[in-house]
Amino acid sequence: MNDEPELKLTELKLTDRKRASIVDAAVEEFRNRGFYASSMNRIAELAKVSKRTLYRHFDSKAALFDAIVEELMLRVDQIPYGEFNAGEDLAEQLAAVARAEIEFLSSEPVQALARAGLSRVIGEPEAARSVDHDRFHQRFILWLKQAKSAGHFSSMQDTAFAARQFAFQLQAFAFWPPIVRGELVLNARRRNKIIKETVQMFLARYETCG
Repeated sequence: MNDEPELKLTELKLTDRKRASIVDAAVEEFRNRGFYASSMNRIAELAKVSKRTLYRHFDSKAALFDAIVEELMLRVDQIPYGEFNAGEDLAEQLAAVARAEIEFLSSEPVQALARAGLSRVIGEPEAARSVDHDRFHQRFILWLKQAKSAGHFSSMQDTAFAARQFAFQLQAFAFWPPIVRGELVLNARRRNKIIKETVQMFLARYETCG
């Protein structure tokens, strides 16, 4: 009887590993062939699982797409920046947020996940509408609300809109060029310039003066 919980835990871990390997295989297949040209059979081969196992976890390519989006969102939740600190310089805190965002956006796993997801969204725009896009900005929206409560950004009427402005400025340089133009990942000098200019533009628009 003592062995039964351990056996179940082992089985659960094995199931989780198989599920993760299937998602990884789907990312590779969608990224290389596109969503519509991809094959569930090929995904099963890449994941080294049977078709029966594949369909036990995911009954369609659409379900795999949803799993890829969820994985991307989980990674967003892990971006390493904390709550607003009233005792620290505002520009330095924004720069730290921007740096964390750029490192996230330009990382190979995130680029791979994004390419895989975009392969469906481009051909099927309604799939994009099913994604909770605001979730990508929730932590920064909270940060902005905390900063506003501390006396900053008094002219900011819509924190969600401002968060998207900040994020999209970074995406324009760190996320989209490698995907749509095949550009190399930003070097340190270029990253620092983008961070500095983005923070300056944001503060020029929203920082409370006087």
